Amino acid sequence: MAEHDRRSFLRASGLAALGVAAGAGLVTACSDDDTAALDDDNLGFAGTVLGYPVAKPTIAFTDTSGAPYDVAAETVGKLTLMLFGYTSCPDVCPVHLSILADTLADLTGPASKTNVIFVGVDTKRDTPEVMRTYLDKRNPDFVGLSADPAQLDEALAAMQLPSIIIGEPREDGSYVVEHPSQILAFTPDNECHIVYPFGVRKAAWLKDLPRLVDYEWPVTTR
Repeated sequence: MAEHDRRSFLRASGLAALGVAAGAGLVTACSDDDTAALDDDNLGFAGTVLGYPVAKPTIAFTDTSGAPYDVAAETVGKLTLMLFGYTSCPDVCPVHLSILADTLADLTGPASKTNVIFVGVDTKRDTPEVMRTYLDKRNPDFVGLSADPAQLDEALAAMQLPSIIIGEPREDGSYVVEHPSQILAFTPDNECHIVYPFGVRKAAWLKDLPRLVDYEWPVTTR
């Protein structure tokens, strides 16, 4: 994958619904030679290695206890997985969270201490209490964060992810929220060098997380 393609990956496959379709398209469009090239480019990881690292968001987050949460300060030097979603999500969010919970339960050593941060994008429905209950069903150590919608869009843009789109309400008042489907992996050097698409299985996470704890990424100029 060329560096330009890597740089555009986050934005090109950002929305939850589109991310799944984009991933399927890559699989069907690749020849055997293309697939080998992609695997080599991604250093044997199940995610996509970026052409340059992405910094942690610096906006003012609030955790589910109502306390301020500084992502950079709270996660310094720690492997941290960040995803964006909402508790009414019918597919992407519960699958991601359940697989990560199962994976961490089976790991030992430093990788078992991987931070998982779920950033809520549906501020109208997802109160801190609702989000905490939702996450506790998977893993009580998962961190739930919220932020002002305008600031959140600013943070997403800085990470080259698309803005959140709130769908039109249905007759029953429910609505769908379009959001990035990827998981951003911030490694112990405090930058994101790799993103994981929807559909990564537990076996791949079990292999990748221990590697991500110790992997030495080359210094890259932004």
